[in-house]
Amino acid sequence: MLSLKKLSIFFVFIGCLSAQSIFNAYGLGLSKSIHHTSSAGVGSIGLVPTFQPGVSFDNPATWPGLNFAYVSGSYANRQIEIGDNGHTNYGNGFEKIQFVVPIKNRFAIGFSLKPVNDHNAYFITDSTQIDFQGKDLTFNKEFRSGGGIMAGSFGLALPMNSRMGIGLSFDKLFGSSRDEQSLILNSIYYRLFNIKTYSGSVFNINFAGKFYEGHTVMITGYARVSMTGNPVSSTQYQFDLFEDRNNNYSFDSDDYPENVDVDTINVSNIYAPSSFSFGLNAALNNDINIFGEFQLWNDQAINDNFSSIYTDQIGSKNHIGGGVVRFGKMGARSWQDKITMRFGIFKESYTLKNSGRKINENGISVGIGFKFAATGNQLDVAYRTGARSITNDYKETIQEFTIGLSLGDVWFLRRRTKQ
Repeated sequence: MLSLKKLSIFFVFIGCLSAQSIFNAYGLGLSKSIHHTSSAGVGSIGLVPTFQPGVSFDNPATWPGLNFAYVSGSYANRQIEIGDNGHTNYGNGFEKIQFVVPIKNRFAIGFSLKPVNDHNAYFITDSTQIDFQGKDLTFNKEFRSGGGIMAGSFGLALPMNSRMGIGLSFDKLFGSSRDEQSLILNSIYYRLFNIKTYSGSVFNINFAGKFYEGHTVMITGYARVSMTGNPVSSTQYQFDLFEDRNNNYSFDSDDYPENVDVDTINVSNIYAPSSFSFGLNAALNNDINIFGEFQLWNDQAINDNFSSIYTDQIGSKNHIGGGVVRFGKMGARSWQDKITMRFGIFKESYTLKNSGRKINENGISVGIGFKFAATGNQLDVAYRTGARSITNDYKETIQEFTIGLSLGDVWFLRRRTKQ
């Protein structure tokens, strides 16, 4: 069994869709809180308005506030520095792809695709030399995981009255991952790995409401309740140990032995997320918005017969954050007045199920958005920096740059009669 305290671990760069983190090796890895670039600019979990006044792309209850239908995408580049040893790795990948259509300023529908967790990790132990019958042998161990769970989502926004609305969404969870443990003996790899596929679902109820409106300030509230529909089940393929002679990370005819047995195991109820989130936003008459959010997240899965690099896994997470957004004006004559400015701070704390140890993350985010063209197109850019550490142990420094493009168009509006 791998011990975090007893092994000296260092990370190396591997090209992949996400930067490698030691903390992603716990169970299915860390859950992702931020998806759209406008939310990333303030470190928001997506409840409060960050895209434009009254609208968050991550909260379906706010979609009727959009003036146009949007196709939107966000892409991130990450850098993670491990402790004080100077080892840095990089990764990049999409955060969210989305299509939203408002209908008559009262309803809206939308579709999206986004990653749910981050399972990418890679580390290697220090080398050890031994004398075996007069021959010097050098060996060490390598651990690697990648992939994860995705969510294909459908959302629907409905009005409750003139001041409140709800958003209902269904997330179909799917995806695959691979985790591998290898023994490297005199530069020859002996690999033992598992491939897993996933299937499950989650329901979300979102709320947006106007609590108070005065001459100088308007206060709005937002909430989300997420519940597991079908707990995630997995089909796991366990490959016997083999010698990877051509070092291509998979078994083929060039490897030894010629045939490798594969055990197929069906595992149910390995991931069952539920959460409650709440946020408040104060919109001032100078286009400045001040907000606060918190979230309580739990994994209620009851099956711990799930193999990963570490036997422990994420059991719960708390998020708290706040920030300031100054929205730009679409019809402003000066380009400077069309720019949206964002700033936020946040803190997240993960608790491991078995050991009770905590992974703490603190971060600061800044972002800008710029509207262009008559249909409200918007380019968003965000930068986040922070630190992540486990109780009395390893520390990571994170830097993330995210860019997003949202293209608007006119749907479900009557065409004007030609004169």
